[in-house]
Amino acid sequence: MSRHLAEAGRIGPNAVIQTATALRARVGVERADAMVAAATGRPPGAWPDAMVDEGEVIRLVHTLHEDLDPALREAVLRDAGVRTAEYLLAHRIPPLAQRLLRALPAAVALRVLLLAIGRHTWTFAGTARVRIARGRVASVSLVHCPMCRGLRATAPACHYLAATLAQLARRLADSRYTVVETACEASGAPGCRFEFRRR
Repeated sequence: MSRHLAEAGRIGPNAVIQTATALRARVGVERADAMVAAATGRPPGAWPDAMVDEGEVIRLVHTLHEDLDPALREAVLRDAGVRTAEYLLAHRIPPLAQRLLRALPAAVALRVLLLAIGRHTWTFAGTARVRIARGRVASVSLVHCPMCRGLRATAPACHYLAATLAQLARRLADSRYTVVETACEASGAPGCRFEFRRR
C-alpha cells in the first residue's frame, strides 16, 4: 500500500497547530483554545504531534467561518499557512536541498518544488484528489479539498493552502512569487486551483 493510501483521510498536524497559534495571536489564548477544543475535541493547548483525521481540520475551518468576521478569518488562515511553511523549512526540508533550490533559476526551482509537493500530497490533502501542473502556468489543484469542504462562500476560501504554497515558493524559488486561488469549491467550482505567479 502506498504511503498516500495509508494516510488517506489524515492531514499533517500543522494544519491544527499553526492555525491555533495564529488564532491565539489574534483573539487571545482563552478564546482561541476554546474554539480549537470545540472543533477538534482536544483539551486546550493539547496540540497534536502526529497526523490528524481530516475531520478535525474541516471542523476547525468551519468554526473559524462561524465565529470570525471574514477579514479576521483570512488573516488567521494566511498567518497559519505562512507558519506552516516556515515549520517545513525549519524541520522538514533539508538545508542542502534549500540551498540547491535557491541556486537554480526561479522557474526551474519552482518546477522542482512542485515535484516535491506532488510526492508529499499525503501530508495536506487527506482524501482530496491532487493534480500538479508544472507547465507554463504552474498550479496545484484539489478536488474535495479539506480546507473548504462543506463551506459556501462568494470568493475563494482556502487561504491556508494559498499562503503555505506561496511562502514555500517565495523562500525556495523567488521572493516575487505569489499564489492566487483562481477557483474554489466553496464558491461553486468543481475544484480548488492555486496558481503560482511572479510579480
